[in-house]
Amino acid sequence: MFKNFNQIKAVALAMLVLVVATSLALAQGRTADPYAALKRALTQAAAPALSTAQETALTTLVNEFKAALPDEDDEVLDNAREAYDAAIIAGDLAAAQAQITIITTRTAQLQDARMQAQAKFSIGALGVLRTGGQYDLLVAKYGSDRVLGMITLLTARGGKGPDGPGDGRR
Repeated sequence: MFKNFNQIKAVALAMLVLVVATSLALAQGRTADPYAALKRALTQAAAPALSTAQETALTTLVNEFKAALPDEDDEVLDNAREAYDAAIIAGDLAAAQAQITIITTRTAQLQDARMQAQAKFSIGALGVLRTGGQYDLLVAKYGSDRVLGMITLLTARGGKGPDGPGDGRR
């Protein structure tokens, strides 16, 4: 198929350019309105549009959510996992079990913090929709579970919200 190395290099370079161009196009798509799906749902439910004050309130809630998330790198958890691995390699069941207790306890603490942040965000965001008169119309059209799902998506992807990536937190 390819007669020489230069043809292979040319094809590889073309593929690289295609991958980079696709990545850039996708990245540009991420700068779109973070509330686009919610706004579409509001329109479909014949609900009032989000006001500027509501968008500001939602953005504040997203930023507070991101700030409340535990740091992605957790030294206690990392150290316990390393000690667990070392105990397994050493054949020390008691040491492994001690690290399991640390790992499960710390994992539960981190999950609790994430769920607390999500609950605070969701209650606040639903409150914003209630005060704007949109909540009841959305629930009538989609049901309360789906409306909650729409709100939860505003914090999806590790807390990336209206102002971009989630500053190293998840």
